[in-house]
Amino acid sequence: MKVFYIKINDDDFTGINAISLVDVPAVEKDFLCFSEEKKPVKLNFDNSKHIITGVVCLADTPIYRYSEGYGEYYVVFTKDTILKMVEKFAKQNLFQSINLQHDDTKFVDGIYMFESYIIDKDRGICPLEFSDIPNGSWICSYKVENEALWNEIITGNKLNGFSLQGFFDLNEQFGKENNFDEWIKNYL
Repeated sequence: MKVFYIKINDDDFTGINAISLVDVPAVEKDFLCFSEEKKPVKLNFDNSKHIITGVVCLADTPIYRYSEGYGEYYVVFTKDTILKMVEKFAKQNLFQSINLQHDDTKFVDGIYMFESYIIDKDRGICPLEFSDIPNGSWICSYKVENEALWNEIITGNKLNGFSLQGFFDLNEQFGKENNFDEWIKNYL
């Protein structure tokens, strides 16, 4: 199976244009709803907080994808690519660009990012809840003021995590297919 490393460029349209709330996040990490006890537990919440926190992008971790053009393959976001992606996203002031299920007609109001960080265990930036997440991964927290959206988050399985939306260059990693089984089992 092919492996592609994601790449973005400074001077073109590549990069993130939105973060989407989705039912099945590609990173396979659900977001957490925070309670008054300050212990993040999925669906243990306090209506006064309305905060969701989760992984937006995992660093150096193969993520399974399928498309008509490529068939089955994996993509990998390196730490450096994630940093560049987040910087470009911030520079373009897109932190409030959030939609549902990657539907560009369903951008939502009443939700805003108030926390964004890249895990850096050497600098002590890694909450206990994310201790198993690789260095260089991107974590975000959103305040949900939209009551209908909050109710959708806490009452069902329609919105469970974050997913990136954007345009990316794919750089195929030749030679990975020969050792793919050995390489991939280090990550899964």
